[in-house]
Amino acid sequence: MMIIKKVAVGNSTEAFVEEQFESGLNIISSDDNNKGKTIVIQSMMYAIGNEPTFPTTFEYKNYYYYVEFQVKEKIFKVCRYGDNFAIIDDKKLMLFDSVSELKRYWTKYIFKLPQIVKNQISKIVDPVLFFQLFFVGQDKKDTSNISHSGLYNKKDFEEMIYSILDLSEYKLDLDEIEQIKTELISLKDEKKALIKQYKILSSQKAPVQYLSTVSDRSAFEAKISKINNINSKITELRKARNLSANRKSKWTNTIKELKSLNRSIEVGELKCMDCNSKNIAYSTSTKRQAYEFDVSTIEMRTEIINSIHEKIKAYTEEIEKYDDLIAKEQEKLHILMSDEEVTLEALLELKEQIFSASDAEKRILEIERKIGMLQSKLSISESSTEKNKIKRQTELTNILHEMNCFYKEIDPNGNLVFESLFTKKDEVFSGSEATIFHIVKMYALQKVLAHDWPIIIDSFRAEDLSTGKEKIVIEKYKQLNNQVIFTTTLKDQEMGKYDNRDDINHIDYKDHAPSKMLSSDYCEHFKQLISEFSFDID
Repeated sequence: MMIIKKVAVGNSTEAFVEEQFESGLNIISSDDNNKGKTIVIQSMMYAIGNEPTFPTTFEYKNYYYYVEFQVKEKIFKVCRYGDNFAIIDDKKLMLFDSVSELKRYWTKYIFKLPQIVKNQISKIVDPVLFFQLFFVGQDKKDTSNISHSGLYNKKDFEEMIYSILDLSEYKLDLDEIEQIKTELISLKDEKKALIKQYKILSSQKAPVQYLSTVSDRSAFEAKISKINNINSKITELRKARNLSANRKSKWTNTIKELKSLNRSIEVGELKCMDCNSKNIAYSTSTKRQAYEFDVSTIEMRTEIINSIHEKIKAYTEEIEKYDDLIAKEQEKLHILMSDEEVTLEALLELKEQIFSASDAEKRILEIERKIGMLQSKLSISESSTEKNKIKRQTELTNILHEMNCFYKEIDPNGNLVFESLFTKKDEVFSGSEATIFHIVKMYALQKVLAHDWPIIIDSFRAEDLSTGKEKIVIEKYKQLNNQVIFTTTLKDQEMGKYDNRDDINHIDYKDHAPSKMLSSDYCEHFKQLISEFSFDID
């Protein structure tokens, strides 16, 4: 179970801290649309790796973002500044300079993130796709597509769902299937050739390619296409390996630099040549946006060095993984490029039927055993894939069933019928229909996936969702064991409607100054939270 505990955003001059969240149903409300609800929600998601979707008037690059959450009995604290992340895990400080590093750590030490096959390579999904299983932002509520569509698409979203349900599409690598089928054809051809040797030169089998220009050219073009595909895959894998190697090298050099700092020099001491200060700082990046740590003490240097050792270990594992993948592709290339030689002598031997009956029979039995083995392997894979298709359709049907049932509870007289996780491009829902679509979709995904992540919907009553429908939505979400965080803007006549409800944790923002949620009042508290990461903010 993942529970959000605290969210904070700010810098040295202004900040805001929200720590009123509880494990059940939370509703953040205000009497206007500019009291900071969306900034809190976006700060929460941005801090743990989401793409920024802040209001255009909010200069989000000028601030640090902090979130504290609990997974089972363990507390994690994350701070983000630009593309840099810092995590405190059991008082251990870890540093990451990209979302890719963060997601690898997350899936290894926090909880496993889904993996999908993208461009023929299995990869951990990025937060921008993963969060869409339980988060709906105020903006970009497109019912016909995923949010932030770019690298990922609707197919990837569905594959992510199937991955969580252990119904991934590729049980056997596509290249392996193609290789098995090609080998089966070759073996069957050889078997026929041994049985009917006298027809070998007039058949359409492999040796004829040496005698027919058309057959040879067709086979050559097909082979070149396969070689190009493998070469492209090897190139991409090498680029990824080089990137990991470069980052590993960078952090290895950083460790050497940190270890070279000696605060106990007998004949003198370390000082800054510009200001004579004895304090030494370490920056996570040479770019403008970076964390800076005071490494004047041995204890802080040890923390940083331990964190970097973990990063180096992760990159070493990445390099080894890419080495194995490259080796496999190179082996495929070697097999593809090694032609079986068909000499004139071999053709003459076949034509003149020099093979003895016993030798031919032995070879046929050997071929039959190999064909049986390959067909069994292929049959198991195809059977698994076919079963997966049926199970996939069943699970998708279950999700849509939950969506339609919930919709009928909200609007018994409504005429919508959900037939897909996304609407067609020319059937985009608008108004309260779009709001209801996302509400029932988030609910249905939880019911079918049985996940324990928080469900977060910014502006859950958008487009004037009626009071009667709102009550039904609240009651349904209260039945879930997940933490739920909703935001809404109340009308004057609705003010105070959540105040005396024990089943709702009401967080009221009506007293916030319009368009000025951040203030100096929270700076000291914010600095205390950030100080746990042992770096100073400007």
